[in-house]
Amino acid sequence: MSISLIKSLKLQNNRAWATDFTSQGNILAVASEDHKIKLVKITDPEKKQFKLLSVLDDTVHKKAVRSVAWRPHSFPPCLAAGSFDATVSIWSSVPGEFEGEDEEEELDNADEDMELLAIIEGHEHEIKGVSWSYDGMFLATCSRDKSVWIWETDEAGEDFECVSVLQEHSQDVKHVSWHPRKYLLASSSYDDTIRLWGEFDDDWECVAVLNGHEGTVWSSDFEKNTESPESIRLCSGSDDSTVRVWNYQGEDPDGQQEWVCESVLPKIHKRQIYSVSWSENGLISSTGSDGSLVVYKETQPGQWEILAKKELSHQINEVNEVKWISVDGKDLIVTSGDDGCVNIWNWTQ
Repeated sequence: MSISLIKSLKLQNNRAWATDFTSQGNILAVASEDHKIKLVKITDPEKKQFKLLSVLDDTVHKKAVRSVAWRPHSFPPCLAAGSFDATVSIWSSVPGEFEGEDEEEELDNADEDMELLAIIEGHEHEIKGVSWSYDGMFLATCSRDKSVWIWETDEAGEDFECVSVLQEHSQDVKHVSWHPRKYLLASSSYDDTIRLWGEFDDDWECVAVLNGHEGTVWSSDFEKNTESPESIRLCSGSDDSTVRVWNYQGEDPDGQQEWVCESVLPKIHKRQIYSVSWSENGLISSTGSDGSLVVYKETQPGQWEILAKKELSHQINEVNEVKWISVDGKDLIVTSGDDGCVNIWNWTQ
């Protein structure tokens, strides 16, 4: 098993904060400190072919763009971007603009002509994370103002209504992540906890609080593929240099869920873990302040081992995010660093 660098994309001189990938056209969106959103087409990773398609209007956000997320099941592609200026921008191309072309040809062109659809306002401070529900009907945003907002949108993604403001975290909320098949949202916070949120009677409520980390929880990610539809697991990374796996046990008549910390993965990071990602094939990756990129595998239920480690994955710089993506059936790893680079890694098992 090994991690090898395919390409280091130097897209800006400032921090590269985050990325998100859509298989519609194989487009990687990049959020960065320079207020800009870049769109990169992954043409052929084996031949190291990548193309910067466009830089979206850089006058929209006045501060760093911290998070980006493609809307699931949206055609043409629709992108949400959260910024330190406390706003979220929504981008899409105009449907039918390339009338007469087939869908593949339209995708090739639409990515280069994305327009601003909406600006969402409401948060009082920096937005740290944005995430779409599995069906694209809800957008979750989280902020330094200690709140999580849930927005409902229409099919076009032009109108957004705030349906819930969740204010039970006592400190900054660093990250939000939806379950891949359920209306279940995880939020990670500076208060050292993860909160799970579910929908009840047209409102959203906290259904569980996960305690155990001994420092800021920077991110979490749900398990993608499970043998049982009732099985729900979540991994998380923290200032305490650990990656933990949490397992859902059930819920009481009031809808409150019971979770247990099933595993603490082998401790290999020397400093804060900023990001974790759970692949479609069951592997977990982590990265953070020490610059290491680590891949873990579950050898038996609840038991994990380290498959590979890449030290100084962005030279001497901190790494802000790791994400598994699948390009034409091939698993790749994407990291975003303080060096302004987005690195594309090949994974061989």
